[in-house]
Amino acid sequence: MQPTVREVLQLSAMAAGRPHIIGGHDHLDRPVRWVHISDLTDLTDLLEGGELVLTTGLPLADGAPRAKDYLTRLAAQDVAGLVIELGTHLSTVPEHLGPLADSLSLPVVTLSRRTRFIEVTQQVHRLIVADQYEEVEFARTTHEVFTSLNLARASTTDIVTRAAQALGTPLVLEDVSRHVLAFCALDTPTTALLHQWAERSRRHDSADTSEDGSGWSAVPVGVGSERWGRLVLPVRTPDTSRARMVLERAAQSLQLHRMIQQEREALVAQALGGLLDDLLSGRVGEESEAMARATALGLSPSSRYVPLSVRVPRRPDTDALTQGEVDRRLLTAVRQAVAATGESTIASIRREGTVSAVISCPPKGADHALGAVCTGLRERLTGRSGTDGWAAGTAPASATLVGAAQGLAEAEHVAEVGLTMPEANRLYRSTDVRLRGLVALLRDDHRLQAFAEIELGRLLDHDARTGENLLALLRTHLECSGSKTHTARLTGLSRPTLYSRLRGIEKILGVSLESAESRTSLHTALMVIDARRADHSAPQGPGTAGT
Repeated sequence: MQPTVREVLQLSAMAAGRPHIIGGHDHLDRPVRWVHISDLTDLTDLLEGGELVLTTGLPLADGAPRAKDYLTRLAAQDVAGLVIELGTHLSTVPEHLGPLADSLSLPVVTLSRRTRFIEVTQQVHRLIVADQYEEVEFARTTHEVFTSLNLARASTTDIVTRAAQALGTPLVLEDVSRHVLAFCALDTPTTALLHQWAERSRRHDSADTSEDGSGWSAVPVGVGSERWGRLVLPVRTPDTSRARMVLERAAQSLQLHRMIQQEREALVAQALGGLLDDLLSGRVGEESEAMARATALGLSPSSRYVPLSVRVPRRPDTDALTQGEVDRRLLTAVRQAVAATGESTIASIRREGTVSAVISCPPKGADHALGAVCTGLRERLTGRSGTDGWAAGTAPASATLVGAAQGLAEAEHVAEVGLTMPEANRLYRSTDVRLRGLVALLRDDHRLQAFAEIELGRLLDHDARTGENLLALLRTHLECSGSKTHTARLTGLSRPTLYSRLRGIEKILGVSLESAESRTSLHTALMVIDARRADHSAPQGPGTAGT
C-alpha cells in the first residue's frame, strides 16, 4: 500500500526536521502518491492529486490573503499534504493557517530545522516503488494461482477457497436469487457467515467493489446479460484494489469453469443421445457393444435394467429458448433423482418435453427403483414452472441393456398417454393406459377426430354459445359409470336439477345416457379431446358442474 502522510513524517529524513502538525490532524492517513518540491505560488498545472508538497514557505510570505489562496488551490487539487520548512522565507507560520488547514481538511506540517528535501524525496519514492513492486508481484502471483486452477479444472468450491485465502477473508458465491452456491468461511463460524444471507446481501447490495472499504465488496460472475451470480466479500477491507483484483480473477475462473462444464455436459448428453438412438434403431444389437459404450458413459453393470420416460406438457406460448431450458431442467432432475437412489442411468432428451432413460436396477427390483426415482422427481419437478403436470411411463425390466432400451418406445408412449390421465405427477404402466393409450396413438387420425366431433361437437357448440359447462357434468357422470346418485354427490346438484341437466344433454346429443354403449362411445370421444389438448396444455381433470 502507498505510504500515508503519517508514515512519511516518521521517516528519518523528515524526523530530522522536527515536524509539527498545525492543521488537518484528522487526515494524516491520506496516501502519498508522490513528493513534489516547489516554491511556486500556483501549482495548478503541475499536480495530479495525492502529492505531498514540500516548500520553504515562499508562497506564504505575501500575507494572509495569498496564503489562503495558496492552501485553497492545493486542497482543490486534492494534494495529500503540505510541508513547510521554516527559516528561509518564514520564521513562523501565520496564526490563521492552522484553522484554515482544518477547514480545508488539508494536513499542514512545519519543519523547525533545515531539512534535506532530496533525502525526503528519495525515502518516500523508495517506499512508493517498493509498494508498486509489491502490487505487481501480488498481481503476478494472483494470475499464476488462478491460471493453475483453470488448468487443473478446479471445482467451484476450490476457486472460492483460494480466493478467500488470497485475501485472508471469508468469501461467498451467490446466484442471482441470493442463494449461496459456494463459500469459504476461513476463521469465521459458518453459522454466523450464512445467517440470513439473502437478506444481508440485499442490504449490502453493490454492483461493484466498494471503493472506500466502508462496506461489502462484490463483483458479478458471468458475461453481459448472462450474469448468473456474484462473488461477495462480506467484510470491510482496507485494500479495495487488491480485493477487486482477486475477485475479478476468481470471477473469470468461475465463468471459465462453468463454460467448460456446460461444454462437457453437452458432449456427454450428445453421446448418451447417440447411444439411445443406436439402441432403439437396432444399429447396436450386441449386448457386449452396448454395455461397453454405456459403461464408458457412466452406467454401472447390473443384473437388470428398466426403461423410463418422463414427459412434461407442451404449452403453445413457450418459445424455443424457454423450452430448451425446461428440457435441460427435466434431464437434470431425472439424473439427480436416479443418483439419489444410488443407481446409475443413461438418459437423454429424446424430443421437446421428453427425457428417456435406462436405469440399472438394485437387487430389490425395478418397482423399488422406479418408486424411489419418481419420489425424487416429485421433489424436483412438481409445482415448478414448465415441469409441473409431468407424467412418467415405463415398460417391463430386462436382463439386458439392449432389451431394456427396446422397451423405451413403450415407455415413451405410456408417458405421453399419462399426460392425458386425470392424475398428474406420477408413474404409469401400459396396464394403466389401455383404451386411452390406443386413443393417444391415433389422436392425429382425422377419422378419430371426426368421430369425437360427431359425438360431442353439438354439446361443445352449446357450451360455447351459452356459457354453460355441460361437458364437465357429462364427464363426471360418465366417470361415475352412469350413476346419478354418485354424480349428484360429486357435483353437489340437487336431484331435480341433475335430472333436468342430464335430459338436456341427451336432447342436445340425441343419445340416451342410460345406454352403456352410448356412455362408452361418449367416454371415448372425451379421451380423444383430452389427447388433443395434451399436445398444447396441461391435462384436464374431471370437471364439476355449478348449481
